[in-house]
Amino acid sequence: MAILGYLMYGEHLKSQVTLNLPIRKISAKIAIYTTLVNPLTKYAVIITPIAKAMEDTFRLGNSRFLSILVRTAIMISTLVVALTIPFFGYVMAFIGSFLSVTVSMLFPCLCYLRINTAARSFGFELVIIVGILIAGLFAAIVGTYTSIKQIINHL
Repeated sequence: MAILGYLMYGEHLKSQVTLNLPIRKISAKIAIYTTLVNPLTKYAVIITPIAKAMEDTFRLGNSRFLSILVRTAIMISTLVVALTIPFFGYVMAFIGSFLSVTVSMLFPCLCYLRINTAARSFGFELVIIVGILIAGLFAAIVGTYTSIKQIINHL
């Protein structure tokens, strides 16, 4: 994605591709609003197990009011953390580059190779898996290094 953004916008590429989109075009507005909706929907999905665990731990029962109160408190606490840590975005970039790449690219390939012994024999499938592993490892190393460098620069 970064390479495509650079090829499209060159040296003027901003940190988020959506910042490069023309402001007045309706297609750009649709792209930006779609990008904004995505984290909002993911947040609810991610917070639900945490809220359920808190409700079960404190035995809040099926009270809708208390459920809304717990979820609102979780949301506000997340907001407070994001606002009080001055380089929260860089910490999230570190977590994303280190853990997300590991969980989404490296572990699945390694587990597949461990489970499927036929995939370990030299062939097209093994070449593709090793290619994914190398690309994932490269992305994890570069992303982790860059995010750690940004955190250190902001300390």
